Amino acid sequence: MAKTLNILFAVAEVYPYAKETEIADIAGGYPLAMKEFGHDIRMIMPRYGCTTDRKYKIHNITRTAEINVEMPNGKNEPFTIKSSAVANTKFKQQVYVACNDRYFESRKGIYTDPIKGLEYIDNFERFVFYSRAIVETCVALGWYPDIIHCNDWHTALVPAYIRHFYPQKFRKTKSILTIHNMQNQGIFPVEMFDLLGLPENAKDNFVHKKKLNILKGGMLYANQITTTSEAYKEQIAKNKDLTNGLNELIKSNYNKIIAINNGVDSNYWNPCKDVFIKKNLTNDVIEFKKANKIELYKELKLKYDENVPLIGVAAKLDEQNGIDILIDAIPNLMEHNLQLVILGQGNKNIKEELSKIRSKYSKKMSLIISSDDVIKHKIIAGIDMSIITSRQELTGLNFLTALTYGTIPIANLTGMIKDNAVPIKKQIEDNSNCFGLKTLSVNGLINAAKDALDLYSNKDAWKKLVNNVINKNYSWYENALALYDSVYKKALKEDS
Repeated sequence: MAKTLNILFAVAEVYPYAKETEIADIAGGYPLAMKEFGHDIRMIMPRYGCTTDRKYKIHNITRTAEINVEMPNGKNEPFTIKSSAVANTKFKQQVYVACNDRYFESRKGIYTDPIKGLEYIDNFERFVFYSRAIVETCVALGWYPDIIHCNDWHTALVPAYIRHFYPQKFRKTKSILTIHNMQNQGIFPVEMFDLLGLPENAKDNFVHKKKLNILKGGMLYANQITTTSEAYKEQIAKNKDLTNGLNELIKSNYNKIIAINNGVDSNYWNPCKDVFIKKNLTNDVIEFKKANKIELYKELKLKYDENVPLIGVAAKLDEQNGIDILIDAIPNLMEHNLQLVILGQGNKNIKEELSKIRSKYSKKMSLIISSDDVIKHKIIAGIDMSIITSRQELTGLNFLTALTYGTIPIANLTGMIKDNAVPIKKQIEDNSNCFGLKTLSVNGLINAAKDALDLYSNKDAWKKLVNNVINKNYSWYENALALYDSVYKKALKEDS
């Protein structure tokens, strides 16, 4: 019988408790799916001001009523660990919720102020505290997992902390670091190293270009590193601009980095049983799309015409997602036979610019400034095409989720998208699934959109394409679980 592992999945956001990026979707889906292998996998996350105890049934744990983190400034900062659970049709999973008013419960946002659209100025201190809290939670519980699976810079200090603070208690624990977003490295003034609480001989591991770099240290201390696709792994190994020069570290550790595609949470994003949409998928995908499109139009207050394609964008509204390119392309797109809906939160200036454009094209365009997942379900089910213009595709979930619902991506072929895309060229092949941008530019987007519009006017060809994508499996079960299981077991075999 395969060995059962104890795994702590440490992350800054988890859907449905709190979400600012697609990492929350990964955290909400992957650990539950991983229980298929019989492992005891638990999650830990901070409790933000947007997370209510009653709604998510968060309750006290006697042994963790109050824990103190001794901060490097000499002050003790208390936190409480509470417990909750997420479940799907097969499994239930424990979620530890780290409660602290100063750094988390007093904030409605995760990384950024949702009103100002700016990152919190004390994010360094917040996530140093949270990383310490993760370690102290294990100590308080007397639970030292086989694996602590960390995600991005926000938890990348944990591998160093378990080695330096409690080497005996965590002597059998191995750490995994998943890099979702290489551009967000946790870069701060080097003088702040002392606030990490680590010994001086650890300093070089956290310094890059004369700056403190949390992600660099996490990469050096972690037993194994994963990232979200082969294409993204290659991209960050080659491109010094996208990695702030850490590509050299990636190249020197290339064999240590395992690329694993993300998957769709098939219990939550499932057109056959989605509770948020008007009509579930049975046999006829065209009728499924039509019914949900008509219902979506009612919410958008746009005029429905079955011959007019509806194109959607559901993404964080920032330059990393290429929304600046979309903005410049919209005037040209509006000259064509289409309608457009944009859903997202993000950069204040981008939101203001989109609002001005929406006013100009109010009969053909809808803008929803929100991160509400319910309306996202309705949009993905109801639109015909989804524009994805990411400069770096961090998770690939928007691409895979669109395909799951028979929505055809118009996408920049980068990162995980590149690994999964089969762009249409001269004709539709049996595995064709998207329209690829030849270049990430305004003209590249316009030309790819025109190709999609031309094909949409051919109903038989469009039906063939939609049937191509709707009949594939994009879930975690198909894409990632066995690989992660092997990464965990490989890490346990290694010497510390």
